[in-house]
Amino acid sequence: MKHKRFVLSIAVFLLILLPIRADEPENVMKSIKAGDIFEFNKILASRGMQGRLSGTEGYNKAAKWAAAKFKRWGLKPVYGKDFLQPFEISYNEMRETHFSVVLPAKEKEEKTEVLTMEIYKDFCPTLYSGFGRVEADVVFVGFGLTAPELGWDDYRDIDVKGKIVATLRGTPQIKGKDFSKYVERQAKLDRAVKHEAAGLILINRAVVSGSGNYTEGLPMVMVGDKVANLLFKPRGYDIQSVKALLRDGNPLSFETGVKAMIQTIGAHHDKALTFNVVGMLEGSDPELRQEYIIFGGHLDHLGPWPVVHPGASDNASGSAVVMGLAQAFSRLKKRPKRSIVFALFAAEETGLRGSTYMASNLPEFPSKPVLMSNHDMNGVGTSLYVAGGKTYPELYEIMLKVNTRHEINPNINAGAISHIGGNSDYAPFLEKGIPAISTWVRGGQRYGVHTAEDTIYVITPKIMEDIVRLYFMAVYQFANK
Repeated sequence: MKHKRFVLSIAVFLLILLPIRADEPENVMKSIKAGDIFEFNKILASRGMQGRLSGTEGYNKAAKWAAAKFKRWGLKPVYGKDFLQPFEISYNEMRETHFSVVLPAKEKEEKTEVLTMEIYKDFCPTLYSGFGRVEADVVFVGFGLTAPELGWDDYRDIDVKGKIVATLRGTPQIKGKDFSKYVERQAKLDRAVKHEAAGLILINRAVVSGSGNYTEGLPMVMVGDKVANLLFKPRGYDIQSVKALLRDGNPLSFETGVKAMIQTIGAHHDKALTFNVVGMLEGSDPELRQEYIIFGGHLDHLGPWPVVHPGASDNASGSAVVMGLAQAFSRLKKRPKRSIVFALFAAEETGLRGSTYMASNLPEFPSKPVLMSNHDMNGVGTSLYVAGGKTYPELYEIMLKVNTRHEINPNINAGAISHIGGNSDYAPFLEKGIPAISTWVRGGQRYGVHTAEDTIYVITPKIMEDIVRLYFMAVYQFANK
């Protein structure tokens, strides 16, 4: 009698266990919680990480912390034994910066007016500025571009040697002319150097900017509309009219009649060591495991000067999402057929250097990348936009079915994707011919991005849970196709 009861108990246990195993991905999905992902975000954005500027001890601390998590979750290293893919970069250690504008006298008997600009409110340094002090006339040179094949030269008939150049973000929008190769900021820096400018004012926003190469001997700042209007007022322009004229294909360069002083003090560090953090869940199929999907997001931010930049949204949130996905996939007893690679990139803020390095040095095993899913600024808002969902619809169509079945998020949209002007880590993979999508969060305010106000208090934890749940279920199916 006891034997029969034992056999019956085992049978009942197995009957209970079978649907659990059959529904294992769904059970793992339900275990994904906003609070756990937010905790990753909180740690990465903490003061102890010192703003995670690549090349600094703060970034190294963040990278080693994430690597330890990958090891704890049972992932396999992809490069070496410690989950770290090392490479060299250069970076600036900014210590002090000053910026002032000298307005011309309105009447002969009046004096010039010196206005000292306030950091964050009126201007910010760039992470690639040259060091030094320059005081000189300011010359506005439109978009700061020379494109002879398109009939455009902002430096035509104007001398900027020894002067401070002011240039606007963007390119002309002229029907039938493609300025896309000039959209990156480096093209503007190169032109200023070529024409022997002594300083540079980038007109965009008064935030810290990182995307560019160190430019020795060229002190520079980035400013918003307030400073732009001060520069344009003596000539009767304002920022909106200048933008409209240039955008519509009307070249506009002129001496502003305004002087400025830029001073940047710090040190340039060449050949600093930094790391991508890369782990893998090996696929279960003997052949298909050579194919892999990459989840990626940049781990770095802007560093500790003049105050610590937490970078909670940009991009501790995307890093937390990638880590949440890594943790979820590691819980599976039945692994997907294809391999999954999880990558946290260094040096995105200084020009996509980490993702560029990985895209140029892909793993020997697994050896066939089939998709890269980029996660940048995934923490503030309520809805999702999948750039590339329409370019590479196979995964996106699975995502829509998963979303409907599990009622994850009511607002998901998709669009095309292009590496041209791509200001995030998907671009280097697209350039290598690897299909890529990039997920962005909408419905929230981009409050404090690239300032000290990008803290965990702006984060919407639920949207990170939505992303991790959605991509976990969709990519699990995609990897088994």
